[in-house]
Amino acid sequence: MSFWRMVPPLMRHQGEYVLKRLQEHGHQAYFVGGCVRDEIMGRPVHDMDIATSARPEEVLALFERTVPTGLQHGTVTVLAEQEAFEVTTFRKEADYEDHRHPTRVEFVDGLLEDLRRRDFTMNAIAADAGGNLTDPFGGRRDIEAGVLRCVGDAGERFDEDALRMMRAIRFASVFGFRPVKSLWSALKSSRSKISFIAIERIRAEFEKMLLGPDPLRGLVLLQRSDLLPYIKAPVPPAALRPLAGDNALAAMKALAAVPPEESPELRYTLLLQGIGVGGEEAAELMKLWTFPNAIARRTADLILFDELWKSRREEAGGSRQLREHWVALQLRFGKHMAALWLKRERRLLAVRFAEAPEKLQAELDLMNEREARWHEEIPIHTLKELAIRGEDVIEATGRKGGPWLGRLMDRLLFMVASRELPNAREILLEQAKVVVNEDGAS
Repeated sequence: MSFWRMVPPLMRHQGEYVLKRLQEHGHQAYFVGGCVRDEIMGRPVHDMDIATSARPEEVLALFERTVPTGLQHGTVTVLAEQEAFEVTTFRKEADYEDHRHPTRVEFVDGLLEDLRRRDFTMNAIAADAGGNLTDPFGGRRDIEAGVLRCVGDAGERFDEDALRMMRAIRFASVFGFRPVKSLWSALKSSRSKISFIAIERIRAEFEKMLLGPDPLRGLVLLQRSDLLPYIKAPVPPAALRPLAGDNALAAMKALAAVPPEESPELRYTLLLQGIGVGGEEAAELMKLWTFPNAIARRTADLILFDELWKSRREEAGGSRQLREHWVALQLRFGKHMAALWLKRERRLLAVRFAEAPEKLQAELDLMNEREARWHEEIPIHTLKELAIRGEDVIEATGRKGGPWLGRLMDRLLFMVASRELPNAREILLEQAKVVVNEDGAS
């Protein structure tokens, strides 16, 4: 029976082909790192890395389709059918600069030396083609015990590469592992070295943690680690303190309740609002943390939608006016953003009223009767969907174009969206004439 149960069949077949081809030409070759770890844990394996005694030029000569991914570090990507495998020569690293990059990489002949340079024991396990494990540092034992331990001296591992401190917190959060005392002590004493790490590297680890199965655990560990003050990006003061207040705690609990496969913006907004970040500052903060502009903008828009809608609810004089506010917001931010807000609000309500099911049902019923119904009732969202164009209005009114035309078209869009008017050409043109005559096209 094959060792590999969590690997797609084609990937396993092609990976074994690469391994055996290397071995047939006199080289040692093993699957290493995350694929072995995830297989032991029963987690889906998405890629398979290979370590070998073959030098990069020998790997390039053995396979027809290759990419010289990082020859200076001994890495060649081998392409086999639809799969890609990173094949890296056994190596050891020395003379790290800026607590991140080794200044010297030395190729070695033995697997043990290669495993010794890795970060955590669970990532320092190798498997041969038959699934036989080489586990010199007790990685499988640590996986089964649910503990996170560095290979060798934790302080040395963090001094070599300070990003490993963020990786430790991410792994502890995602896997639910407990950092051993020696790792945690070394992390706390090494925390200032995180300032040498580029923010995009830290953001990538933070993002994986936040979108993992237990983001709250990761956030608590991150606070307790004291890493945040040393990161080269702004950190809201509330993120450095234990969370307090009903709204913040509800947001954090809802954060954990949002399934990872749902829109990441849901989790980002709950985190940011939980630490007091408003919509106006959210986009800029996320950009400084190197999140993609589109994600930063959508996150900020969702927070703004939430802030504006809650403000409108407090100000509205009645159901009609409240509905008009909703229509205006949905036109401004779009139907998708309104749908995300509805989904997010349901999560928050479920947390707030977890121990009062009758109140929860009452709030959900009210939402379904009101916001959710209004959301679905809006027939159009953009000027392109209107049955008339600006030139139609100019022709019908005999007026020259100008700023008044844009305002008029927006007004007609709102009237159709709020169902005051049908989206019918003749009716809209008549309404346009009425408005022009009333306002004088000013």
